Amino acid sequence: MRTAHLVLALCCVGVGLAGVPAVAGAPPPSQLCGVCGPGVANTAQIDGATGHGTLDVYVDETGDSRWHARVPVTASAADRYRTNATTLEAAVDDAWARYHVADGDVKAVEATLEGDTVVVNYTVDDVARRGVGDTWIIEYFATGTSPTRYQLVADRLTIHTPEGTAITNTVPAATVDGDAATWTNENGDEWDRDFDDQTYVTYGSGGVFDTARGYATIGLEIGPTALEHGVRGGLVPAVSIALVGVAIGRTERGFARFDAATLERLIAAVGSIGAGGFLVGGAVSAGAGLAPNAVALASLGVGYALLGIAARRLGDRVGTCGLAGLSVLAAITTAGLTLLLVGPPVYASPFFLGLATALCLPIGHAFARGRTPIVLVAVAALTPIAAIAATSPHPVSGYEVALFGLLFLQWVASVAAFGYPLALLGRQLALDGQ
Repeated sequence: MRTAHLVLALCCVGVGLAGVPAVAGAPPPSQLCGVCGPGVANTAQIDGATGHGTLDVYVDETGDSRWHARVPVTASAADRYRTNATTLEAAVDDAWARYHVADGDVKAVEATLEGDTVVVNYTVDDVARRGVGDTWIIEYFATGTSPTRYQLVADRLTIHTPEGTAITNTVPAATVDGDAATWTNENGDEWDRDFDDQTYVTYGSGGVFDTARGYATIGLEIGPTALEHGVRGGLVPAVSIALVGVAIGRTERGFARFDAATLERLIAAVGSIGAGGFLVGGAVSAGAGLAPNAVALASLGVGYALLGIAARRLGDRVGTCGLAGLSVLAAITTAGLTLLLVGPPVYASPFFLGLATALCLPIGHAFARGRTPIVLVAVAALTPIAAIAATSPHPVSGYEVALFGLLFLQWVASVAAFGYPLALLGRQLALDGQ
């Protein structure tokens, strides 16, 4: 026992140490607007600026772009720039942030004055490329495995795709209107996460097929890295969950003490109490509104309770395959409930954790019937790999991804603790039907 505790402690220390280089070595946030400072890592700004201004990025038909920044200045500064173009150019030169997204790619900078607003136009080539079919993808703002982080800085950022096109994917944290995706800054000079560091924008002529082609383009872009990260990080948890699935399916401990009705009440009570606890805890910590993470976890409790009740009511009439479908439906219900209450995105980890746990019901049923449910165990085992892949790419090395996967070992304990009552219920249903 002491040896097991020592191994667990060393694993936790290893995970913690693996995260230190990623956090300590992360570069300062990069401004999206190069001249709209100041920001977290930048004090430079246009002399006389009275605000951060706005930035519009116009993408043309070839994938190149024109960046149009507008920064308001005081009346005296405007008079000074109006009478001396050299002073205006010098002010703009001094305003460039040390860290900004287009650093090294900026071309053809032109500074002008419109009223009391300094206007800076510059070009950046190759921000978009052709994807599947006639779809195009803007991948310029996706950092991939780089530790780069973004700060919006500007009061507003809008990316405009070419005239006559429409944005076809859901863009994180942005408001999409036809060919424009807009982000607004709610945090001023403070670092915010309003602009995701894995932002992709796909566009085409619009419609269902272009939407499908857009997501296919994104999938082809991130798929190989996501799969690699999923396997590296999820392999150990996957093997562990497979062993848990076989173990709880074969174990009969507690079987004689609980009948199907008692197990139903136990599962419903645990799910309901868990859902209520997460909602109350989330409300207390969030202060106002619903905390998305708490809602996602509370949804797991609701799905857990509903699965126990539905399985007990249906009994053995649906068989192992029917219980497997019911388990998948319960997992989908938890995701739908989260979407209904707090909106997208679907939180991958709770969804796949719920699926792995729910599948313990048909696994127990199959083992009670003398069958080895290899497919069900394999699907449950693949859930940590799928969860890590769904949130990839991660800005860490492959070695750190593997250690990061150790954090998912808590899934094993959760699946065992909450899946075992479901497996016992599945076993009871199988034997009651004989």
